[in-house]
Amino acid sequence: MTGVRSLPAARHAVYRLAPGLLLVFKPRGHREPLHSHPYRQHLRVVRGRLEVATRRRRFRLTPRSSEVTLAAGRVHATQALVDTWLLVRRA
Repeated sequence: MTGVRSLPAARHAVYRLAPGLLLVFKPRGHREPLHSHPYRQHLRVVRGRLEVATRRRRFRLTPRSSEVTLAAGRVHATQALVDTWLLVRRA
């Protein structure tokens, strides 16, 4: 295929696919401590497993999971349980 290239997957990386749409790679064990964003986020794991913890609950996302929406200002933390690729859409 012409024009197709592999993306590096050695460390945390963020690729802007379009305005408000990111492809994120988190290597196994990568953690983001408690934080929030001023915008709503829609998360969908396309490969791997990601644990998301809010102050009220903790859940795991896989490629079979439904998209998860985090409200603007929602405090959360994440941890990649294995090498993980996810789409993050800002709303």
